[in-house]
Amino acid sequence: MTKFIAFEGIDGSGKSTQLSLLAKSLKKKGLKFLCTREPGGSHISEQIRKILVRRQKENILPITELLLIYAARYEHLEKKIIPNLKKNIVLCDRYFYSTYCYQILTSDIAFSTLKYLHRRITNNLMPDLTLVIDVDFKIGIKRSLKKNKKETRFEFKDNLFHKKVSTGFRNLRKIKKVKIFDGTKSKNDVHKNIVDFLNKKKILNKQIPYHYEF
Repeated sequence: MTKFIAFEGIDGSGKSTQLSLLAKSLKKKGLKFLCTREPGGSHISEQIRKILVRRQKENILPITELLLIYAARYEHLEKKIIPNLKKNIVLCDRYFYSTYCYQILTSDIAFSTLKYLHRRITNNLMPDLTLVIDVDFKIGIKRSLKKNKKETRFEFKDNLFHKKVSTGFRNLRKIKKVKIFDGTKSKNDVHKNIVDFLNKKKILNKQIPYHYEF
């Protein structure tokens, strides 16, 4: 049975909404689950999140940013994700591929550095399935800024940055355990597509119902 599902996508893609809708579908079926997020998910990790996602007067150097993410990830894994994977499904808002797209593809940090950190700090723990919600980055940024007024550090990056991130997520379609969904559709349509995919592939070993919101 699939236990660890990550939701990925650019800021404002709708991934958090889709995670929430899927959680409600799992609840209808009586399945036990944990909803969490990165960076964050535990007390210390949430403190690190504030540094990473809120606008700062001083720029954070790329390698510092990457190390902070892995400090937060280690706390999160040890205190939340790994203990819950023993009994529950874990739905995580962002994980490894966000780090790859946001921190590696937009900097001169070698991919080998990311692979080294992930191996040493997480023992190469990866999601059983990653669901990417794909929208144009300009639409995503507009949505995100309308919704969130505090965590806007990445939203105010230039278009080249966001284009690299967006292209990185779209290129993940080549990876076996990644499925990309069209985020330009209504939230209920995207949710239906996700549930239909999970049920068709028997990802959770149980047929789960839809949970529409209006």
